[in-house]
Amino acid sequence: MNEGPGQFDIPDDPGELAPVPERRMPWRIATQVAAAGALFGGVEGVVVAVRSPLMLTASERAELSLAAAMADAGVALVAGLVAGVYAGRTQRADPLWRRYQRGFGVGWSLVTAFFLAPMIAELVRRGDGRNAAGLAAVSLSVAAFGFLTSGFFYRREMIGLMPRLGFRLPAGVGVVVLALVSAAAPQYRVAPVLRAGTGAPNLVLITLDTLRRDHVGIYGGQAATPNLDRLGLEGGIFEAAITPLPETAPSHASMLTGRHPSEHKVVQNGRRLASAEVTLAEQVGLAGWRTGAFVSSFALDSSTGLDQGFEVYDDDFFPALRGVGEFRTGWLALRLLLRFGDPADWPSLLERRGDATVARALAWVDTLPAEAPLFLWVHLFDPHSPYAPHNSGVGVDHAAILADEPGHAYSEAERVALRRQYAAEVAYTDTQVGALLDGLRSRGRLEEAAVLALADHGESLGEHGIEFNHHGLYEPVLQIPVVFWASQQAWEPGTRSLAPVTVLDVANTLLDYAGVPKLTNTDSLSMQVPLAGGITSTSPALLMGRTDTEWLYGVRSTAGAKYVAGESRSEEVYDLATDPGELHNLAADQPAALESGRRSVQMLRSHIDRELAEPGESGAALMLQALGYTEPADK
Repeated sequence: MNEGPGQFDIPDDPGELAPVPERRMPWRIATQVAAAGALFGGVEGVVVAVRSPLMLTASERAELSLAAAMADAGVALVAGLVAGVYAGRTQRADPLWRRYQRGFGVGWSLVTAFFLAPMIAELVRRGDGRNAAGLAAVSLSVAAFGFLTSGFFYRREMIGLMPRLGFRLPAGVGVVVLALVSAAAPQYRVAPVLRAGTGAPNLVLITLDTLRRDHVGIYGGQAATPNLDRLGLEGGIFEAAITPLPETAPSHASMLTGRHPSEHKVVQNGRRLASAEVTLAEQVGLAGWRTGAFVSSFALDSSTGLDQGFEVYDDDFFPALRGVGEFRTGWLALRLLLRFGDPADWPSLLERRGDATVARALAWVDTLPAEAPLFLWVHLFDPHSPYAPHNSGVGVDHAAILADEPGHAYSEAERVALRRQYAAEVAYTDTQVGALLDGLRSRGRLEEAAVLALADHGESLGEHGIEFNHHGLYEPVLQIPVVFWASQQAWEPGTRSLAPVTVLDVANTLLDYAGVPKLTNTDSLSMQVPLAGGITSTSPALLMGRTDTEWLYGVRSTAGAKYVAGESRSEEVYDLATDPGELHNLAADQPAALESGRRSVQMLRSHIDRELAEPGESGAALMLQALGYTEPADK
C-alpha cells in the first residue's frame, strides 16, 4: 500500500475503496440514473406547468412539477436497473469505476432518448430536418456528458473526495427548486396583439350536451328549466333549429367554424379539426378578445383541435392532480390504463359535473382585467348518458345497463326510471346555467354582452326503438333548443323565430353581434337577422348520423320534406309538416322526393366516405366507448 505524508491511503487494488460493493453496483447505477430522471422530470414539469392551457394555481403548478419528477424518476430507475445489470455482467475484467461509467452512461442515454427521441421524431414527421438535427446533436451531447462525467465522479468517491450520495443529493435539491420555480413562474399566455374597441361586448357561448328540445320549458318541456326559460323570454327563441350531425365533436366543430362536417371533416368523435380551419375563437382573439373554453367531456378534449384560438382550454377533469396527462410519463400511464384497464372505472378521466366546470370558468373570468372583453365557451355534459339520479332518489343504474349493451332488454320500469333521471339531469344542468349567468352578472360581465345557449344534439328516449342514445336521424336527436340574449337587441324580448337555423350559425351570430369580421367560406348566418324580421336561407340541410351497424345520410328541406338512406340501401321519406313523429314512411309513394333525396345524399357521400374509412386514434376510441360512444360495426 502506498503511503505518504498528506496523501490518501490508496490500496494496490482500488476496488477495495469502491463506494458500494460490486454486487450492489446495479442498484447504485439505477438510483443515480433515477436521480437524473427526476431532474429531467422537474424541468419538464416546469415547462408543462408554465405552458399549460389549464388554469393552474401556484400549488397545482408545484404539485405538477413534483409529480413529473417522481414519475420520470420511476421510469429512469427501470432504465438504470437495465443498464446496471448490463454493466455488472459484461467485461468483468475492467476496473469497477469503468464498468460503473459504462452502466451509468447507458442508463443516462436511455433516459435522454426517452425524453428527446419523440420530439426528434415529431420534427422529422413535420419535415423540420434542421431542428430535428439540432435536437439530435443536443441528445448526443447530453448522453456524452453523462458518460464522461460519471467515471470521474465515481473515482473521486473512491478516494474520499466526494460523499457517497453522489448525484442523488444535488438532484433532490434541484427537484425541490424546480417545483418552487413552477409555483412562482406565471403561466404563459398569448394575449391578443390588438385591443378591442371601446364598449366591445362580452361573448358567452353555453353548449348543453344531449339536451332534447322538448325538455326545455319554453318549448313546452317536461323538465324544470327556469334559467334557460328566462334567457329565452328576455332574448329570442328559435323554434326550428337543428344539428346536421348528432354527435358531440362534429356538432361543436361546426359551431366554432361555421362549416358543415363534410367540409371541416370532423365527422365523428375522435377526429381532429385541421389547423387550417379558422375558428370563432381565433377570429375574436385576433380582434382583441380574451378567450377561454371550459369543457366537461373527453369527447371535446384538446386532441380534437377545438382548442384553436383559446388562451385557456380547460379539459382536465382529474381532481387530485390537474395536468397529469400533459407530461410524458403521465401521458404514457394514461395510454397503459386504456390498453390494459377499463376507462369506465375512472370516470374522472372522462367527464366532470357542471358545477366544477362553471367554477373553473368563473375563476378564469376573475383573472382578467375588468375592461378586457372576453369570449367564454362553457360546455355542460350532465344530460349525456349514463343518466345519474340527480336529486331524484334511488334510480336505475344506467352505467351498469350501458355495460350490458348491446342487447340489453329494457323493461318498462327501467324506461320510466331512465326518462325521469334524464329529466333530472336536464334540471340540474339548468341550475348550472343559472349559476354561470349569476356569476357573470355579479362580476358586471353581462352589462355589455351576448349569450347564446344551445344543445349540440338531442336524445332518443325510446322513439323508433332507439333506447337512450342519439343514434339515427330522427327528429328527437336533430332538433335542438337555441336561445339568444343580448344586452342590446333589435327585437322584442321573447321573440320566437321559425327560421331554419343550425349549429353552423353560431360562429357568425356572435361575430356579427361583436362587430368582428365574420368567417368566410362558410354557410354560417347571423341569427340576429331572423329575430329582427329579416329573411334567411331556405337551403336544405344535409344530414349525417349512424346506428349501431351503419352510417346514415339524409337531407331535410325547410318545408319539412325529409329523406334518409342507410348504407344497407334502406330509404325513408317523411313529410314533417303533416307527420312530425315520422310514423309514416312515404318512400313508396313519393318517387320525386325519393330521387331528389338520392341526388343530395350521393353528393354528400362523395365528400365524406373517405373520412369514415380512416381509423381514429385508438386510445381516444377506448375513452369514447367508456362514455357510451360506439362506432358502426362495419367501420
